[in-house]
Amino acid sequence: MSNYGFSGKLNAISQSEFQKQSGCAAATIKELIRKDILLADLKDVSRLEFSSAQEQSFNPLNQNQLEAFKKIEGYFEDKATVLLHGVTSSGKTEIYIHLIAKYLKKGKQVLYLLPEIALTSQIVERLKRVFGNKVGVYHSKYNDAERVETWQNIQGNDKYDSSKQYQIILGVRSSVFLPFKNLGLVIVDEEHENTFKQFNPAPRYQARDAVILLASLHGAKTLLGSATPSIESFFNAKSGKFGLVTLDKRHLDIEMPEIIVSNVKEARRKKQMKSHFSPLLLENIRIALSQNEQIILFQNRRGFAPYIECHSCGWIPKCEHCDVSLTYHRHTNQLVCHYCGFSYTNLKSCPECKETDIRTRGFGTEKVEEDLKLMFPEVEIKRLDLDTSRGKKAHSKLIADFENHNVDILVGTQMISKGLDFENVSLVGILDANQMLHF
Repeated sequence: MSNYGFSGKLNAISQSEFQKQSGCAAATIKELIRKDILLADLKDVSRLEFSSAQEQSFNPLNQNQLEAFKKIEGYFEDKATVLLHGVTSSGKTEIYIHLIAKYLKKGKQVLYLLPEIALTSQIVERLKRVFGNKVGVYHSKYNDAERVETWQNIQGNDKYDSSKQYQIILGVRSSVFLPFKNLGLVIVDEEHENTFKQFNPAPRYQARDAVILLASLHGAKTLLGSATPSIESFFNAKSGKFGLVTLDKRHLDIEMPEIIVSNVKEARRKKQMKSHFSPLLLENIRIALSQNEQIILFQNRRGFAPYIECHSCGWIPKCEHCDVSLTYHRHTNQLVCHYCGFSYTNLKSCPECKETDIRTRGFGTEKVEEDLKLMFPEVEIKRLDLDTSRGKKAHSKLIADFENHNVDILVGTQMISKGLDFENVSLVGILDANQMLHF
């Protein structure tokens, strides 16, 4: 909108702001535009976030990282794909940053694939400190308009300021299908993760394998990074198809965490368990809290209980489409299929025998969170799973709150187990390790 304020010069103002200040209805404004009293002008407004912060220099590589970096460069001379097998906290991300910088100097685009949306917030901040507005993000939390804009930006659409055109795309598996024009390097972090596989809906694909093909079509190089490589990638590296570079020392020689296995069966026999928490875990939680340290508790089942069962006849509700038991979610009082999304309200009585003695079996993150809040009412406890991170920025806010020490205990599914870096965490508890052995 123009000519508002009658100062003799045209001052642009948005229609919503004009309505707010003038008190005019939208129909009135439309009529004034039709009579050329107001001048309407369409303007492209970016929905994407761009930072004005100054780019910083990146950290120098230590001796082990520098040797690995040079080996990767050497392998890229005659191999298209290299596997970087580095233990946790060995500094793989620093190597990625140095490689990205090298390819940006060549005028190439870089695709950085991550297995989980939850990981993007920390990595984005880290990359933007070094590369600024060259870094773009692409995942399913973006709405259609934002994804279209990212798509056009990558294509080098003329309407974008050259200083705000993405040269690095950080994303999850769907990023494989973006229209890169000059792709030079692909990095697949945590390449072993099964979340790179698209199961449902179609098309079904393995993003790690698809991106290797994408790189070959562009004549680009692919770096696969993992502390626990997939069998396929490790075999390809050992057989010479891929290059293999190893980082076997942690940065600054940090010690590996101590692993303690608690005998839950024995604790149950002695009636020492408190809900699903062993005495050893509860003791260590109290110690960590007393020292103002943070705790992560991992249970790879969301919801309140994996299933419910009639105590009288043994009936278990199942999905009418998938024939799997329905998960009980207490916060919505729904029984939900985690495969197809089918759901209905929890039942008060058994449809088979009409009895009302229906009990929950097993436990999920919702149950863990509820029990913790009863045991530690003065402590800030949050849950990170698909149910609590559906909003565009919900997962970023949860992670930021935990990073800023606004949360003492973080309960979550696999979303919290993949490459997140929290310096104040002193205890990680896996509540049902046996469950992960059965799949």
